[in-house]
Amino acid sequence: MSESVSKHITCPKCSQQTATNILVSGNTADDPMLRKMIFDETPFRWKCKKCGFSSKYQHPFLYSDPAHGFMIYYIPKVERQKVSDAKLEAEFSDMSELKKRIVPDINAMKEKIVLLENGINDMAVELTKLAVSEIVAKETGHNVYAGYFTDMNVEKNSISFQFFVGGEKRSYIQSTRLEVYRRSLDLVRRNFAREEKQPGFLNIGREWAKASLDKYKKN
Repeated sequence: MSESVSKHITCPKCSQQTATNILVSGNTADDPMLRKMIFDETPFRWKCKKCGFSSKYQHPFLYSDPAHGFMIYYIPKVERQKVSDAKLEAEFSDMSELKKRIVPDINAMKEKIVLLENGINDMAVELTKLAVSEIVAKETGHNVYAGYFTDMNVEKNSISFQFFVGGEKRSYIQSTRLEVYRRSLDLVRRNFAREEKQPGFLNIGREWAKASLDKYKKN
């Protein structure tokens, strides 16, 4: 079931403070339009009732998809690698059977939804993405700011990512062979599968991939 809370938001343009209902959680089983709302970023849009000024209003949001067996907790700019929520664990007795993720930005939430809906292992994707990002950094001569999964094509034997590089965060598309993902998947199954059984929400992103590879190399 969807949940909303009332927040008093001060308009940065006219300084008027108004009470606004903010959607903080949703379940695709109860709301078939929830996925579209997330991809349109509807829950994160705000408009001043007085002057009409509009902007994004970033706030935590819990996305639940019981049909595909996952929950995603969006916490803006979160850096923690794991977040536990005793209240949620008590409320959802079957949470141990779900994949639980925390993400720091909306694009990462969209990426996780696509991956987990399609049964693509996000841990293996992050390891693959890290390897490909290093190639992109060498080819462009710039630091990679962020990267997101875009496509997996079995017929073309490829997995593709969109990276943002350099100070201007220029978009850069890079693909690699599916064998790279499959090797990463084998590595995950042999070394990191137990992490899924841990309580709480896991932050499976670039920092996780770096730390996991470092840990693997030391063993």
